[in-house]
Amino acid sequence: MSEDNRSLILIVDDNTYNIQVLGNILRENDYRTAVAQDGFEALNFLEKKMPDLVLLDIMMPQMDGYEVCERIKKDPDKTELPIIFISVHTDTAEKVKAFRAGAVDYITKPFQQEEILARIRVQLQLQETKEELRRANQDLEKRVQERTAELSEANQKLEQTNTALNVLLEKKDENKKKLEENLIFNVKQLIQPSLEKLKDTELSGSQKHYLDLIEGQIEEVISPLNRNLSGKYSLTSTEMQMLELIKQGKMTKEIADMLGVSTRTVDSHRHNIRKKLEIDNKNVNLRTYLLAMDSEEQGLNNSRE
Repeated sequence: MSEDNRSLILIVDDNTYNIQVLGNILRENDYRTAVAQDGFEALNFLEKKMPDLVLLDIMMPQMDGYEVCERIKKDPDKTELPIIFISVHTDTAEKVKAFRAGAVDYITKPFQQEEILARIRVQLQLQETKEELRRANQDLEKRVQERTAELSEANQKLEQTNTALNVLLEKKDENKKKLEENLIFNVKQLIQPSLEKLKDTELSGSQKHYLDLIEGQIEEVISPLNRNLSGKYSLTSTEMQMLELIKQGKMTKEIADMLGVSTRTVDSHRHNIRKKLEIDNKNVNLRTYLLAMDSEEQGLNNSRE
């Protein structure tokens, strides 16, 4: 047998006639009913079962309707239970007292069937709406919690990915630094000593030229300053070679001969270099400026060590 989903209404009244009339009206309109003939019986019933609405008489022996209503509303599980008072009193003071006790509506005797049914229907619809809102809020809260959990998990994975990426980048920097250190060590220990020996031998003009170019290239590779200059100022390989020759004190004609270009080309490169170093409008010697940068870089390296 399927569950009876009809609304259950508790009638609390010490008058048998009133109980009979109200019960007939409600049952004829497809409501289920329960009966309590005094306040104590009503409270005992509510301890065992929760109706959808209570029709509560005010004038009863031992415990009146106001006290019954107040006791019901003190129970946290029953604060939303709709209670409609039924009374012969029509004065405003009694109605105000009823609403202060926790009632949602007030019907005066003798009551009319249509009025009772209309007021009951309104309160039950309100309760249904409240329940729908409560379920909707619970569903929304659940979705928010699920979404929050998903975002938290995604954020955690992102943090893990960032950590892993940072580790890889640090490892890459370490490997790059080790490679540079090995390169510089090999150049200084293996190549430069051989070049120094060559300088002590009889070399032709072209041989000296190529030896100077090789030394310039080596200096470009192993010098942190040169690497910084090349990256920071976007200097070309030819301009870097020219910088080394300028720092060595070579004149324009010598640089042109060593690089196999015209003196006009050397002057053009020299102008571009000054412009890239942002000293084209300054009255400063290029070789002096470069040597000063060398000295400053060396001082920084010494302070780091």
